[in-house]
Amino acid sequence: MKQLFERIHHHLIPPGDARESPLDITDHAHQHQKHSFGVHVVTLSLTKSADTLADVKLILPWLLGSLGAPAAFIGWLVPLRESLSLLPQLFISAWTQQYPRRKFLWCIGSFLSGLCMVAMGAMPLLGFKGESAGLAILILLALSSLARCLCSIVIKDVKGKTIDKQLRGRVGGYATSVAGVVGIAFALGLMFNWLGDANIQALAVLLILAGIAWLLATLCYLWVPELPDTDRTVLPQSIRGSLSPFQALLQDRHFIHFLITRTLFISTALVAPFYVILANRYSAGDLTALGTLLLLTGMANLISGSVWGKLSDRSSRWTLVLAGSICGLLSLLVCAGLYWQLAFATSEWWYGAVIFTLYIGHAGVRLGRSTYLVDMANAENRANMVALCNTLIGIVLLLVGSAFALISRSSVEMAIIALGSTSLLAAVMAWKLPEVTHQPSTGYNTASS
Repeated sequence: MKQLFERIHHHLIPPGDARESPLDITDHAHQHQKHSFGVHVVTLSLTKSADTLADVKLILPWLLGSLGAPAAFIGWLVPLRESLSLLPQLFISAWTQQYPRRKFLWCIGSFLSGLCMVAMGAMPLLGFKGESAGLAILILLALSSLARCLCSIVIKDVKGKTIDKQLRGRVGGYATSVAGVVGIAFALGLMFNWLGDANIQALAVLLILAGIAWLLATLCYLWVPELPDTDRTVLPQSIRGSLSPFQALLQDRHFIHFLITRTLFISTALVAPFYVILANRYSAGDLTALGTLLLLTGMANLISGSVWGKLSDRSSRWTLVLAGSICGLLSLLVCAGLYWQLAFATSEWWYGAVIFTLYIGHAGVRLGRSTYLVDMANAENRANMVALCNTLIGIVLLLVGSAFALISRSSVEMAIIALGSTSLLAAVMAWKLPEVTHQPSTGYNTASS
C-alpha cells in the first residue's frame, strides 16, 4: 500500500515541485511526505465523492421532494449539515489534543458518518414517506454532521503535521477533480436510468454508495504515517483554562480578519438550494433534469479542482478573491435576467450553466479558505484555530441559514441577491488579507505572536 500511495505522489507532483528540505513540518514527516500525500489524496477523493453522491444542496433536496416531505425540511438541510459539522469543534478541540496520534479519531468520525449515509439511503427503500421520511433523514443528517465535525478538525491538524504547505492545496484540488469524475459517471447513470427507473430507488442507491465511500475512506486513513506528538497535551482542569487558548486567538487581528472573511463566504454554500428551486421551477423536475445538474456539477469539480489547488498553493488569498467574485457576480446576473424578463432567464440550460458556474466558484472558496487557515496557523495553535473558527461559523450558519430560509418563502430572488452581495463583500475582505503562503503572515500586530 505504501508503494501505491507514493506512486500517486509521483504521478501528480512533478519532481521540480518537491522541496529538498521541509518548510514547516518535521524531518520525519518530510521523509514520508510522498506516502502522506497519497493517503490524503485517496481519502479525500473518497469523502468528496461521497459528498457529491449525497449532495446536501442537490441530491437530498431532490430526494425529500420526491418523498413528499414538507418544503420547510428542505430549507433546513444546508444549515443543519454545515452548522453541526462546525459548532461542537470548540468543545472537542482540547479533547483531541490529548491523543498523541489523532488519525484514529478521524477514522471513528468517518466510520460513523458512513453508517449514517447507508441508513439514510435505506429510509426510502423501507417505505418512509412524507414527514416521517423528512424527519428520519434530517436526524441521520444531524448525526452524520456531528461525526464529520470530528473529522474536520482532525484532518486539518494531521495534514498540517504530515504535508508541507506548498502541497496542501493540491491535495484538496486533485481530490475535488476525482469527485468531479465520479459525479459525471453517476450523472450519466441517472440520465440513462442505469441506476433504476424509479427516482427514489436511484437516489437511495446514490446515498448507500456515499456511505460505502466513507467506510472505505476509514480504512485508507489508517495508513497515514503520523508520528505521536513529542509532548502529550493534558486536558485543562477548568473551563476557564480550556478557553484561554481561544481568548488569545481572539486578540489576533490577522485571525479576526480571516474569521470575518470566512463568515461572509458562507453565502456561496447557502445560495445553491435557491438556484435549485429556480431550476425546478423552469424544468420538468424529473430525474433527467437532476442528472443534468449532477453532470454539470461533476464537470465543474473536475475542471476547477486542480486549477484552484495549484492557485491555492501559490496564493490562497487570491483564490478566495477570484472565487468569491465569481459567485457574487453570478447572483447579480441571475437576478438581472429575471428582473428584466430576459428569454434565457427561464430556460433549463441557463440554470444548468448557473449551477456549473456556482460550483466552480464554491470549489475555489472551499479550497482557498481551508489552505489559508492551515498555512496561517502553526503546529501549536492549528487545532485551536480551526476549532474556534469552525464553531463560530457554525453558529452564524445556523442563524443566517434559518433567516434566509424564511426570506425565500416570500422571494427566492431576494435571497439570491442578498447572498450574492455578501459574496462580493467577502471577496473584498479576502483581497485585504495578507499573504501567508511560503512565509509568515505580516501586516498585523498580533497578541499571540
